[in-house]
Amino acid sequence: MPETNQYRERLNQAVLQSDVVKIFDNLLTIAVEDGASDIHIEPLENYSRIRIRIDWVLQELIQYPKHLHESIISKFKIESGQMRPDEKRLPQDARVSNVTQTNKEIDLRANTLPTVWWEKLVMRIVDKSKDIPPLSELGIEGSNKQIIETYLKYPNGIILNTWPTWSGKTTTLYACLNEINVPEVNIITYEDPVENKMPWLNQAQIRADIWFTFANWLRGGLRQDPDIMMVWEIRDSETLDMAMESSMTGHLVFSTVHTNSAVETITRVLNLWWEPYMIVGTFNLVIAQRLCRLNCKHCKTKVSIKWDKRLDYVKKSFINFDKDALKKEIISRWITQEEWNGFMNEWYVYHGTGKDPETWEVCPVCWWSGYKWRLGIFEMMPYTDEIKKMLLEWKQAFEIEKAALKSGMINLERDWVFKIIKWLLDMEQVFKFVKWKLF
Repeated sequence: MPETNQYRERLNQAVLQSDVVKIFDNLLTIAVEDGASDIHIEPLENYSRIRIRIDWVLQELIQYPKHLHESIISKFKIESGQMRPDEKRLPQDARVSNVTQTNKEIDLRANTLPTVWWEKLVMRIVDKSKDIPPLSELGIEGSNKQIIETYLKYPNGIILNTWPTWSGKTTTLYACLNEINVPEVNIITYEDPVENKMPWLNQAQIRADIWFTFANWLRGGLRQDPDIMMVWEIRDSETLDMAMESSMTGHLVFSTVHTNSAVETITRVLNLWWEPYMIVGTFNLVIAQRLCRLNCKHCKTKVSIKWDKRLDYVKKSFINFDKDALKKEIISRWITQEEWNGFMNEWYVYHGTGKDPETWEVCPVCWWSGYKWRLGIFEMMPYTDEIKKMLLEWKQAFEIEKAALKSGMINLERDWVFKIIKWLLDMEQVFKFVKWKLF
């Protein structure tokens, strides 16, 4: 990236000079300034390399001689103070705070893994200098925006966020807490780890090694006179039990769970031996989300997808969509007639080229990739009276989803179609991160 060219040059020089300290200093600065989420320092058969994950995609940063690898890993182990430098047979974990050369405070969650060639080190970056974005900047639009704003005003119940690791669940939950974080309420969070320190919140770090678990906290947390609680993750039936009990005693509870869609959360909860009437009495809203790479605003251009086979699936997203609900959705998302006709009639989308539109040299914003930053696509499933009735009748999850979609629920597929129409995303990214398994 242009803004980090000087640090990349310093990194190259540090490798040539075998200066391990400067390698680390410049590496962390490059990763943070380029918005990377993870750093991979990995040995291969004949050499080692460093890769950084930017907008969900790994990019190779540099290759270096293998004789330097042991020194780099040992240097980090010693500085962490939490890893044994002489232990090379077992994986080790560490959490380290650091400051980049641009004076940004970061936390690193690191793990070593013994491989057939040597130890691999992966560091997840938590940039503490970044502010939590408001909900309006996350990509929550239309009826989804109205739904989440409504349920944030509820005094009690459970709001769950679901999807795989590193899909933005944490940021969304923090943004929700920011919306309702006022002096009149007592908010307590228990996290593992505490990624962002927020004002006016009581944040606690889980310590499973001393039996300070999510379930144990929920038992004691009720004595802290909370109005709102956030449980980092529901991993077992005991934690779910306490979360439901907390919601039934007048508290608003936020948490996360790992499932593939909002409706599959029903199956997950039932598999934890909970009866439907308990879900009906406690669940307010389930959110599913995914992060897709945004088209670069500087170099995006119009392209035709008229012959793309994936259009058939796109068209199916609107099958059984109530016409009145569809019209309201288009209006609430500020989709223009030009945007709607351009996609639905002419089948045009926008795609980043990675080249400057004036000079046709490398794009100064996205640096060849065609993408810059990420945007969330969201699925909101409110537990309406209709859904609660179907749950009490022991209807299957797919039947509940079908009914919800017919009434106008915006699932992931519909949300990303609307964002393609608005020229924010392209087909490649959407199908890579959401529907890749279909093709």
